[in-house]
Amino acid sequence: MVNAVTDEAPKERADSRRKRLRLIEAARSAIAEHGLQASTTDITERAEVGVGTLYRRFGSKEALVADVLIDGLAEIQAWADAALDDPDPWAGLSGFLYAFTEAQLANLGLAEFTSGQARELPPEVAEHGSKLAAAIDRLVRRAQEHGTLRVDVTWRDLVLISIAPIGGEECLGATRGEGQWRRTIAIALDGLRGPATSTLPPE
Repeated sequence: MVNAVTDEAPKERADSRRKRLRLIEAARSAIAEHGLQASTTDITERAEVGVGTLYRRFGSKEALVADVLIDGLAEIQAWADAALDDPDPWAGLSGFLYAFTEAQLANLGLAEFTSGQARELPPEVAEHGSKLAAAIDRLVRRAQEHGTLRVDVTWRDLVLISIAPIGGEECLGATRGEGQWRRTIAIALDGLRGPATSTLPPE
């Protein structure tokens, strides 16, 4: 009898872990597609579990969403840290800007968070956002100290440039193609290069 109980416990733990991972993966894809308001039903159907399983594992849909956001922000933070380790400050900054922009284009929930549309999220999510902003500020200052980024640019300019390609699909008959965002960022980076030949308006 003892052996049967002992054998059953690891199976239950393994099954619980699998369900948890399925919920996280399902939430990640639902949030990327539908944003932070992705429904509980959508998430649980993708994970092929019941709603009760979500609440047992995470307590609430909001807690699961927060976990997924924090995980996504941690990945972007790792990109920023790698960019700071790049011996070429300009290459680090420009590579990060491309990656950050692409991540927001690919994930509606992330774009909603970075653009301030997220509401009622735990404080630790905002803390991860602040940490990322500080890393981007360091990227900007390092490139300026190296002389490759114009001195009147701030980290705010960089993050606002990153969301510039996110918006309407068409303007005056011109349709945005899948690769247009790369052209937009490339044009912006040319304007960011130092030394500057003009003066920026006030922030």
